Amino acid sequence: MIYSDELYVFNADSLKICWISSQALRSLGYTRQQIEDKYIFDVYPQLNNHHFPAFIRPLIDDETAVMRRQTWQHGKQGYPKPVYLHMELFSDAGVRFIHARVEPIQSSDNLSRHQLQMTQYVMDNVSIEVYWLDRYGHIQYANRQACLASGFSQEEISRLNVDAIDLLFPTESWERYWQVLKRDGSLFVETLQRSRSGRVYPVKVLTNHLRFGDLDYAVMFVRDISQSRQLKARLSTLISVIHAIVWSTDGGWRIDYVSPQVKELLGLPADDFIGQTLDTLFNSELIHGDDRAILLDSIHALRNGTGEVNNIQFRIMNAESHWQWMALSMSAIGDVNGCLQQVVGSCHDISLQKQEESRLRDLNAELDLRVQRELAKNRLSDQLLQQQARLAAMGEMIANIAHQWRQPLNTLAIILLNLEDEIAYGEIRADNLHQALRRSQEILSDMSRTIDDFRGYFKANKALKAEVLSEIIRTNVRMLEPTMVYHNIELKCVDADNSLSALVHFGELSQVILCLVNNAKEQIVERHIRNGKVIIDLEQQGDYVVISVSDNAGGIEEEILSKIFDPYFTTKPEGLGLGLYMSMLTVRHSMQGRIEVKNGSDGAIFSVFIPKIVTQEPVLS
Repeated sequence: MIYSDELYVFNADSLKICWISSQALRSLGYTRQQIEDKYIFDVYPQLNNHHFPAFIRPLIDDETAVMRRQTWQHGKQGYPKPVYLHMELFSDAGVRFIHARVEPIQSSDNLSRHQLQMTQYVMDNVSIEVYWLDRYGHIQYANRQACLASGFSQEEISRLNVDAIDLLFPTESWERYWQVLKRDGSLFVETLQRSRSGRVYPVKVLTNHLRFGDLDYAVMFVRDISQSRQLKARLSTLISVIHAIVWSTDGGWRIDYVSPQVKELLGLPADDFIGQTLDTLFNSELIHGDDRAILLDSIHALRNGTGEVNNIQFRIMNAESHWQWMALSMSAIGDVNGCLQQVVGSCHDISLQKQEESRLRDLNAELDLRVQRELAKNRLSDQLLQQQARLAAMGEMIANIAHQWRQPLNTLAIILLNLEDEIAYGEIRADNLHQALRRSQEILSDMSRTIDDFRGYFKANKALKAEVLSEIIRTNVRMLEPTMVYHNIELKCVDADNSLSALVHFGELSQVILCLVNNAKEQIVERHIRNGKVIIDLEQQGDYVVISVSDNAGGIEEEILSKIFDPYFTTKPEGLGLGLYMSMLTVRHSMQGRIEVKNGSDGAIFSVFIPKIVTQEPVLS
């Protein structure tokens, strides 16, 4: 047994220190002036008024002259260390005093100084509150986190009992708690802790029983759960207000929680689901037979590492034995090693959504039927428009044929009159007769060729052919020229590139050219333009060949320029308003082109854009 020179004398009744050795002052870190007003429980917290009588009872009862007890010594730094106290009781002038000698605990007690320092360092630096309490509930030690949370210094907290900071552990309850702790070795409880400022917050406490030398201790590890309680409360509030069923499973895929909304949405109690595995539930009669496979596949996906599945739609039998549409989302939660801890999910009612989808499908079907009917009507209307336009174009053709035939017919009439006169006067000769017949035959051949040319306008064949556009333009100029001459209008075709070709229908393109030239003619005649002129030009612009028809009639009013391609729009008193509209449709649909119009310096310019034929370059071998 090794004694130190740390000696104390203190009053056995007031517990105030009367004398202390220099070695004891150095060990505690106090000066003699600092120790003058201190009590023995400031250095040895267990020697307070509450515990002291039981602590020194053998001395008081005169059962022994010297008593040896293990306790904790608190120095100025606040770090406790275990020591043995050897105490003797003596009297002086009727006053009782106790003489105490300190015996340090050596390694023979299985706790080296190095181990103690390591333990002290760990305790002071952990992020949870740590308390050491004796069997009476007196706090012997509190680490930095405990002092920070409670608001007490280490010196102040060492003077307190557990009931000073814990609302659920009054002094009278501590003895029962202590007996259960000694029996079980450890206890885990939730309680309420109070700080120096009066703040009360919930904590979880793990208490372990520890025997150190001759003394028993309770080591409490305390964790503030106020934040988690708040989150839990918020989650409970959120779950209570959302219109969805929230559920969870344990690590074995067994349902362990179902929110109360299951009763509201399905009319089924939560107990019908708790305890079932997801596999069993998803393959049960509660789930519609057509939907079980997709639900079982979702579990398979989670097991294979997919973190979550979203918006799986399925039908479940409700309390009224009706199939109810629900949407399921769920996530798997694992630990750091990837092992499943739980599965959480939610289901919400989508019955109204499904009803709306069904109604929308019916509406779409009805709209499709209406569209088909309207398209049929439009096709009929288009056919009528085309027929009207064709009749109008035929009238134009007849007028042009009349102009083409007027001169040849006059010539034939003159030939016949000459022959009639020669016969009347007996002057007819064989060579004159043959010449007249030959000339008549030439005139009739020209008239027949005119008919053949105009017949191409109205062929029913819609097959597109690669045509040299300059030839089509010249043919139309030749046919339209007599009409233009009749009205003293010059119809001119600008020398065009004979290599420009496009996929067109001869008759349809000729009708478009006829419409544009005829409109130009009518504008010149209506406005009494002298020296009227219509020019047809052909050129290439990028991927298109462009046929332009321009005139010198002064142009189109700006306010109607954007309307001239509309059906039935016309400025002519007896016009149908179909010519430009049908020309636009013909170019757009039959030739995949377009028609544009603008005003030039002298008049309107109509441009017909037709995709040119892309020639394949020969591959050199």
